[in-house]
Amino acid sequence: MDTEKSIENKLDQDFLFYLGFINEYLKNFKDEAELAHCNIWLKKLCGSPITADKKRGRNIYLSNLILCMQDGKLAGPFLGNPNEVDISDAMQAFEHLSSNLAEPGWLKEVADAPDLDDPRDGRTYLATRTLPGGEGAFAYLAVTLAEAEPKWLGGGEGVFDRVMEEKFPEYVPPMSEMERILLRRKDPVEREKVLSYYEALLQNINSELNEEVPPQQNDTINVLIDQLIEDLKRKQKYDTYAAMDDKQRRTELLLLLHDRVFARRQKTAQREEVLDEIEQRTMPLSFFDVSLQPEDVVELPATMWEQAINKYPNRKLMESLFSNYPHNLINKFIDLLANEKETIAIRMQKKHENISSQMRKELRKEGEKGRLKAEEAERFAQQVSLVLAKVKEAYQRRMDALQNLKDKKESNLTEQQRLYEQLRAALYDTQRSVEEEAKRGRELTDQINFVNNQTEQMYQVNEEALRKAETDNIALMQNIKKLRNAVQNYEARMHQIQSLAQRKPTTSSAGYYYY
Repeated sequence: MDTEKSIENKLDQDFLFYLGFINEYLKNFKDEAELAHCNIWLKKLCGSPITADKKRGRNIYLSNLILCMQDGKLAGPFLGNPNEVDISDAMQAFEHLSSNLAEPGWLKEVADAPDLDDPRDGRTYLATRTLPGGEGAFAYLAVTLAEAEPKWLGGGEGVFDRVMEEKFPEYVPPMSEMERILLRRKDPVEREKVLSYYEALLQNINSELNEEVPPQQNDTINVLIDQLIEDLKRKQKYDTYAAMDDKQRRTELLLLLHDRVFARRQKTAQREEVLDEIEQRTMPLSFFDVSLQPEDVVELPATMWEQAINKYPNRKLMESLFSNYPHNLINKFIDLLANEKETIAIRMQKKHENISSQMRKELRKEGEKGRLKAEEAERFAQQVSLVLAKVKEAYQRRMDALQNLKDKKESNLTEQQRLYEQLRAALYDTQRSVEEEAKRGRELTDQINFVNNQTEQMYQVNEEALRKAETDNIALMQNIKKLRNAVQNYEARMHQIQSLAQRKPTTSSAGYYYY
């Protein structure tokens, strides 16, 4: 009973998964008639109640319908009337769909190839399809063994494993030399230990060079010094060191050993970086690998998911569900979500924890690389600072010596020579002042010439304006004179009219006025 219930739940989950592609692929239809016919099929498959024994057939029909929707064209059983189709015969309806496909044009070019219906043993078939939005992928892998009866049937326990071991080297390509080299690499923790060992050796050498550790207590370095001496003797390069005293020889050998260990450490680190890049290109790991150190693990608080588990769907989401899906399907989805939401929340929390842990791991690696680079820069800075201090000290000694020579030379001068030096310095100051005054005089001369040019230009402009103003004034005076004459004539005329008006009129004149 539990098995049947789990199978039914699995079929319901597959059905809900298929529904997620309907809205996306339904837009691919260009023909309105095909779109309407497809909607009738969707109403039959998604809107009608389905018993438990028909859910498998419904899922088969729905998955094939989604493939037709993806191509934007109905084919096969979907060309018929949906109301006349019994979805319980899905296995028979879609069993021989490939025989209806037209033979491709390139099939004639490979006519001598064996028939695809009779493949050779161990042939594999792989089909994948990515999901939108980076949600994952579908993958199907089939291994074909063409015997009439598989060899592991009736052969006892372990026959399947033995047959697969025989087939594996026959059809799986051999491992390349690069992959073999990468597989022989040490664990990342072991590789870090090697670099730490070189760092410890360099620290011990620096401690002895700085006289922080006596040579008798530096056992590891003593062993390496003995090996270095044997190597130099074998290469006949030890004669130079043999002529030195013990302390100088020890110091020179430590410096030589430091250079060799540092070069070996750099070479090892560069080789590991190159191999890491090759491994990432050749054998990429999953993003959620398990090679995490304890400090990389992130555990998110459970309270952040408690609200997501206990929260009810909001009104806008429910309206969207009821407007796009049948009511019975929504009820089934809500029941399934209610039963599985805690599992989903735990899975999402684990996914986020894995992402956070991986990000922390990558940040730790980058921080470790930055720390190593900073330590290397600090080491070089210390070496350079020592050299710079020596250079400054030598420079200061040189300057002090020159100052002493100058003071000594000045103390040996007579009174006349000192006076002569003072006069010469005064002469140089006077000459410099004269040159500066001459330079200042040249600048003033240039400025005066510039002002004269400006004055000449202004004079020419003003002279023309003055001539024009004088002409205008002469014309104005003539007009004033004419106006004055006219005024005088007007005044004489007025006086004449007044004199005529003051005279007494006579008879003749009275008759003249009446006329």
